[in-house]
Amino acid sequence: MRLGLYAMIAVAVASFYVYSELDKRLNFRPIDARVSSVKEQCYMEKTEGSRSSTSDLLPCELTELLARHHPKWQGADIKHKIEIRFAYISPVDGAAHESNLQLAAYPDNRQLSSGDIFPVQASRKEANRTRVNDWVDRWLGRHAPKHGSI
Repeated sequence: MRLGLYAMIAVAVASFYVYSELDKRLNFRPIDARVSSVKEQCYMEKTEGSRSSTSDLLPCELTELLARHHPKWQGADIKHKIEIRFAYISPVDGAAHESNLQLAAYPDNRQLSSGDIFPVQASRKEANRTRVNDWVDRWLGRHAPKHGSI
């Protein structure tokens, strides 16, 4: 009985993964995007027992100082909220479009600034739809576009 439950959960997870990969391969194409702006903010999260506290969004430098010196926030985990605005050429219509992504960490763990180029997935059917590359794309080397798109 328990083995059957584990098998059903494993099949559900595998099915979701296969669907996600199939959707990505059929409906998205890797392209280069040019960063137009990066807005990075941080917040603190602290758990004491069963109680959890979260701060407002603040500049990251202030968040680091508060996590070190403020009595309420000492030892708190610092979380990032990064909003990247970028321009790209859509494979649908060949026109330039703008989009944005909200991330908890920088893509490929490298900080981005205005003018940088980074890889994203652009929809083959909808001109304004994009998605970030995931770890599988980076691991398999699929995150690099085959030809220039910006």
